[in-house]
Amino acid sequence: MNRFLKGLSYGFSRNLGKNDRIIRTVIALAVLASWAFGAISGTVGIILGVFAIMILGTAASARCGVTYWMNACTISQKEKAELDANGIKYE
Repeated sequence: MNRFLKGLSYGFSRNLGKNDRIIRTVIALAVLASWAFGAISGTVGIILGVFAIMILGTAASARCGVTYWMNACTISQKEKAELDANGIKYE
């Protein structure tokens, strides 16, 4: 199965490192807070809100389809050693 179809089925392993997940979470929470406090609204607010929720989902699952399709992995060597020790699969 090629990478695109495998990525669509979400059948791939972890590919986001801790720093990447923290950055995504901060950005998503900032966008959601801006929407909640009225700094962004209307169609732009809805679109940014949907993207923020998607970003939170990728941060929570440590898996990102775009990162997978780009054949990139943001997990550091130290994190890879920890994941190996715990038996967690990664890209």
